[in-house]
Amino acid sequence: MSRKPTTTELLTLVQEIIVPLAAVERTMVMPFNLERHENVAEHSYMLATVACALAEQLAGTLDIGKVAQFALVHDQVEIYAGDTTVWASKAALQDKKAKEAAAAQKIAEQTQTFPWVHRTITTYERQDCPESCFVYALDKILPHILILIGNHHPVQPTWEDYLKTEEIALKKIASYPELLPYFQELCDLFRQNPHFFSSKKKD
Repeated sequence: MSRKPTTTELLTLVQEIIVPLAAVERTMVMPFNLERHENVAEHSYMLATVACALAEQLAGTLDIGKVAQFALVHDQVEIYAGDTTVWASKAALQDKKAKEAAAAQKIAEQTQTFPWVHRTITTYERQDCPESCFVYALDKILPHILILIGNHHPVQPTWEDYLKTEEIALKKIASYPELLPYFQELCDLFRQNPHFFSSKKKD
């Protein structure tokens, strides 16, 4: 039987591993306030809720408990690695994997009393079960949904630049093909909203 954590250890877990997620801003803005950026804690909660609701209806074989756990920790490493978006520089995208691996190791060292945290991150990152693949794919779809709800693209890329990211997302979503029809319909809706895009190439 594992040792019961102390109150001090519980406080440390919340202070060092959970609360910091709310301080990591993402590129995405909130549909109800286009001036406020979404943070990773909000993103993880939204992804977990959507994932559980959709998993039950989409595929009865998915373990919703696993889906929820993976969604909650899928971006945990960003408390140290930060959020590297698809719009980041080439150098930042190349560094992403190494930064996140180092962050995962740091989290593992900090959460030895709570092994569920690192164990779940590691299992998710392996991408070797339907639940992790489902969460990974849905994570690439959620931003499109928020942009459509808010009727605003926070980056306003050129159409050409957007198409590059769409192609990248399609390859990633293919890890759980059942989600591809949703993404394709969302992309069709993007094509009906030219104000999402800029006619000028950004520097």
